[in-house]
Amino acid sequence: PPTAVHHPIRSFHNKAQSSIPYSRRFNQANTSMSSPQAPISLFRSLLREANKVDNYNFRHYAIRRTRAGFAANREMTGNEAVVALNEGQEQL
Repeated sequence: PPTAVHHPIRSFHNKAQSSIPYSRRFNQANTSMSSPQAPISLFRSLLREANKVDNYNFRHYAIRRTRAGFAANREMTGNEAVVALNEGQEQL
C-alpha cells in the first residue's frame, strides 16, 4: 500500500491552528460581518453545508431554504443586515 506523503506546509498549518481553540479560530475568521463579501461567504458556506447532508429530501430542503432566505433579504441594509448575518452565522 502507498504511504502518506508528508506536506510540510500543511503540517505547519495544522500545528499552528491546533494551538488555538476551534471556536476562537472560527469567530476570528468571521468577525468582519459588515464587509461586502460577508453575505456571499455566508451563502456559500450554508450551501456547502447543505450539500453535505446525506438524505436527498433534507439536503434539497436546506438548499431551497438558503436560497429563499437570501432572496427575501436581498435588499436588507444597515444594522438589520448585520443582525441577520450574525444569525445566519450561528446556524452554521
